[in-house]
Amino acid sequence: MSDARAPILGTALLVAAGGLVVLGAPSGAEERPGRITAHIQVVSYNTDAQIRTRRAVDDVVRLAETGADILALQEMGSPDRRARVVRRLVSCGDCKFRAYLPRPAVPGSTPILFRARRFHLQGVGSRQVTEATHVGSQGAGPTVLRARFVNWVHLRERRTGRSLFVLNNHAVPTVQVGDGGPNTKLPKRLAIYRQHMAALQEMVRRFRERGGKVLVTGDLNVNYRSDCRVAAGLFPYHRLGEVGMRASYKTLGMPERGTHVLPTGSDRRLIDYVYYLPRDSVRPEEQHILRGYSSDHRPLLVGFALTRPR
Repeated sequence: MSDARAPILGTALLVAAGGLVVLGAPSGAEERPGRITAHIQVVSYNTDAQIRTRRAVDDVVRLAETGADILALQEMGSPDRRARVVRRLVSCGDCKFRAYLPRPAVPGSTPILFRARRFHLQGVGSRQVTEATHVGSQGAGPTVLRARFVNWVHLRERRTGRSLFVLNNHAVPTVQVGDGGPNTKLPKRLAIYRQHMAALQEMVRRFRERGGKVLVTGDLNVNYRSDCRVAAGLFPYHRLGEVGMRASYKTLGMPERGTHVLPTGSDRRLIDYVYYLPRDSVRPEEQHILRGYSSDHRPLLVGFALTRPR
């Protein structure tokens, strides 16, 4: 597996339909927390590759208009879809966002956008965590699941100086059964999931050791309602818990409606996440599942309070 990093460009800015990269100096050690001086909102949204590009891009623009500071998107593999988002939110004369959209389309399917006035971009990366795998016709998606990547950005919040690592994911589907345990009938999918979680754990440990606050976003394709009860060793509640991460649902409660709407109309599944590394200096304070968007997923918005170091 690979962990590609962009070259150091100082304070230069590179903008293109395929990506945007700004890099600065590496972060230092975190200081003790002080009083709350900033609030940020983080959104995770699976845009649904099957819907029309125009509708998907309109959804992302609407999310930007909510005032959210970080947009972590999934199913953005279409180059045209990504290019349109860049034109409307990143590269226009009065655009307020910057973005990390690595090429080619596969790792670029989980881009991260952030408000330039709120954050300095310190670094970026795209790590391949699984190989393309033939899984057969059972389950969601194609018979050959493409390689999976975790894209990440290192941000420094301007007002507080806090260092944030945001890791955006889209995990393999059809890995969980109704009672919350692993789907043992599809062992190849479970093997992919196991590799993904192991790589994610290693990344969290590495970024935690660098002194930053860690956020893990994305469509993890495991229902938190049952995962938190069963705590299967393969799935996020257990695996991310082992490295100190906590889902917003654990702290702020499970909402009545879910983030994923099934073809049957059932909408209780919570498979989209904002995980965070609990620290006094970054605390979740609000959580909303937004309605009225075109995807079969609903955006999850989580607000955090940040403190300035003493």
